[in-house]
Amino acid sequence: MTSHHATADQAARATRVVRIRPQGPAVERVVAELWRSTLGLECTIAHGPASVHAEPGVLSIDGGSEDHAAPLLSFTLNADGSGEIRTSQPHWLYFLASTILEKLPRLSLEQCAGGLALTPAFPWLRNLSDHLVGSLRLARHFSAEEYVRQLAAQGYTHVAINGLGVPRPFESGPPGDMYFWFYDYSPDMDQFVDSELIRGYYPPDYLSANLKALKNNAALARRYGLVPGLHIASPRSMPEEFWNTHGYLRGARIDHPRETFRPRYTLAMAHPVVQEHYRSLLRALLREVPELGFIHVWTNDSGAGFEFVSSLYAGRNGGPYLLREWKSHDEIARAAARNVLTYYQLLRDEGRRVNGEFRVICDLAPFFVERPYIIPGLGNGLDAGEFASFERHENSGEEEALAAAGALVHAKLDVNRVIGNGLPYPGLVFERLTAAARGGTRAVLTGGTPRSLAPYDVNGEVVRALQRDPSSPLADILRASAAAWVGEPKADALVAIWNLSDEAVRAYPADIPMSTFAFPWFRLWIRPFVPDIDALSEAEREYYEKFFLATFNNPARIDMNADMLWRYVTVDGASDRKHRVDTLVLPLLDRAIRSAEDALRALPPEHPGRAVFDDLLDRLLAGRAYMLTMRNTMAWTEAVHGYLQATTEERKKHYRGLCREMVENELQNAKDLLSLWNRTRRDVIPVSETGETLHI
Repeated sequence: MTSHHATADQAARATRVVRIRPQGPAVERVVAELWRSTLGLECTIAHGPASVHAEPGVLSIDGGSEDHAAPLLSFTLNADGSGEIRTSQPHWLYFLASTILEKLPRLSLEQCAGGLALTPAFPWLRNLSDHLVGSLRLARHFSAEEYVRQLAAQGYTHVAINGLGVPRPFESGPPGDMYFWFYDYSPDMDQFVDSELIRGYYPPDYLSANLKALKNNAALARRYGLVPGLHIASPRSMPEEFWNTHGYLRGARIDHPRETFRPRYTLAMAHPVVQEHYRSLLRALLREVPELGFIHVWTNDSGAGFEFVSSLYAGRNGGPYLLREWKSHDEIARAAARNVLTYYQLLRDEGRRVNGEFRVICDLAPFFVERPYIIPGLGNGLDAGEFASFERHENSGEEEALAAAGALVHAKLDVNRVIGNGLPYPGLVFERLTAAARGGTRAVLTGGTPRSLAPYDVNGEVVRALQRDPSSPLADILRASAAAWVGEPKADALVAIWNLSDEAVRAYPADIPMSTFAFPWFRLWIRPFVPDIDALSEAEREYYEKFFLATFNNPARIDMNADMLWRYVTVDGASDRKHRVDTLVLPLLDRAIRSAEDALRALPPEHPGRAVFDDLLDRLLAGRAYMLTMRNTMAWTEAVHGYLQATTEERKKHYRGLCREMVENELQNAKDLLSLWNRTRRDVIPVSETGETLHI
C-alpha cells in the first residue's frame, strides 16, 4: 500500500490492474497500454465493468458510457493506485490520458484524489483536407498512424480520412490537359464504392485500393477514438464514357472553360434515379465503414457543381429535370437551392439510418445568390461550413439566420499559412484560436503539421495547449514547450526565435497572389524569373511546364501577373508589396536565422537542444526562400509591367534596372535554396514519394 504522503506519480505506479469495459471502444485498450508503457508498470489489462467504489490498485477507463450535453473529461487517482479516467465520448479519451501522463509529475496527490477535469476550448476540432484527404498524403516520411495519434493527443475530435489509395486519380483528359489533377483530393463517394448506375465505369481494382485506404484510415481513427468522416467535392463529374449511354442524366457543366480542354458534367441531381444512386453509394460506404460520423461537402469547384447555381464557371446551366423553361433569376435561385438541399438531406437521412449523430457540413461559399433559400433548410444535422461563406453577404443577417435554423457553423482557422513544414508562428495561431473561443465558436477546422515531417512544431503545441485550457497564456505555452525541447537554460533563446518568425509571418502581405495552393500550381520555385519567358524555347521550358496549371492559351505561362482574363495587381500595388517584404519581413527572418546560428555555435555537439535549433534553422531558411520568391513575383510585375507602361526612356531605364535586380535576386535565392536542399536531411517542404504532380 502506498503512503498517503505519496506523490501523484508514485500513486499512479501503484496501479496493478487497468480495467477496460468488455464492449468499450478500441481506444480504451490503447489508453490502458499507454498508461502501462509510459509509467513502466507491470500491471494487467482486464475487462470488467466500471466500479462505483474504488478498488485498491484498480484504475478504470471509461471512454463514453453516458450521454452528456457538454464534454466530460475527468480523472481521479488515490494513494493506493486506484482511480478512473473517464470521458463522455471516446474522442476525448486519448487526449485526456496523454495530458494526465504529461502533467502527472507536477500534480499533487490531493489534486488527483479530489478529481481533475478538462474543459476543451472546442467540442468539435477537425483537420482540414490535408495529409489524409489531399495530395499531401503522398509526402515522403508521412505516417498516417503517427498523424492520427498526434491529432488525438492534441484534442482533435473528428478526422477526415478519404484520401485516394492510389497515387493518381482515375480521371484523365486530352494531351496537355491538367484539369484531372483536381480530382486528386477530396474524392467523392464513387471513388470508393459503386452503384448499379455506374458499375463498370471505374475499374474494380481502383475502387478496391481506394476503399482499402479508407478502411485503414477509419481503423486508425477508431483506434484513437476519433470520429472519422469524409471531405468530398460533390457532386463531381462522371467519366466521359458514361454519357455515351446515359446522356439523358446529364446535369451541369462544372469545369472551368478556360482551364480545361474538355467539358465535364455532373449528374442531374433532381432525377430520382440519380438520388437513389447517391443513397446507394452512402449505404455501401456505411456497410464498409459504419463508424462514419460526418460528410463535409464542398462544391462548385474541383470538378464538382450543382445545376443552375450562380457560381458555375460556365454560367448557370443544367438539365431539364430541374428547370423546364426560362424562369426569372429569383425562380432559378429558388429551384437551384431546393436541389442543393435535396442532396444534403438525402445524405443526412441515409447517414442517420446507421448513426443517429451523423452530420452533413455544407460549405455555402459558392452559393452567393442561393444562400437565402438554402439556410432556412439547414439545422437538424445539416451544418454550415465557413469557407468564405459570409464574405459576399456581410451584415446580411446570414449568421442570425443560421442560428435560427439551428445550424452549427464550422469555422475554418488555417494554421498552415506558409508553404512548408513547421515554420513557427505560434502567436498568430494563438490569436486566431482564442478569438474563436471567446466568440463562442464550437466547431473548428484547422490544419496540422505532422510530427513525422516537423517534429518540433510549436504551432501544434499551441493548438494542444488551448484545447486543454483556453485560458492558457501564450508566454507560458511557449516557455513550457521550449524548456521541454532544449532545456531551461536555452528556452528563452528558442522562444525569442519563434517570436521573430511569428512577427515575420504576420508582416508578410497575405494578398500576394499565388501564395498558398497556387504556389506549386505555377511552379514558382523552379520556373525562370526572366522578363521575356517566350524567349526561351519550348524544350527549355518543358521541365516545369509538364506540371504547370496553365493551358496553352493562358498568359500565365509568360506573365506572372496574369491568369486567363484577369490581372492580379497594379504596378504600384506590386511595388508596395515588394517593399513591405523587403522592409518588414526579411529583416525579421534574417535576425531569426542569425539567432539560430548563434545558438547552434554556442551548444556542444552532444547537447540535445542542437537537433531542435538545427531543425528550426532549416525551416527558417526554407521560409525565407519561399517569401523571397513571392517578393520576386511582385518585383517581376513591377519591373516588366512598369517597363511596358513607361512612356519615357528614363522610366524604361529605371524599370530595366529593377528587372536586372529581380533576376539576380531570384537567381541567388535559387542557389541558396539548392544549397539548403543539398545539405539538409529534412523535408522542409512536402516532397512527393511517387513523383511530381500539379499539387506537390
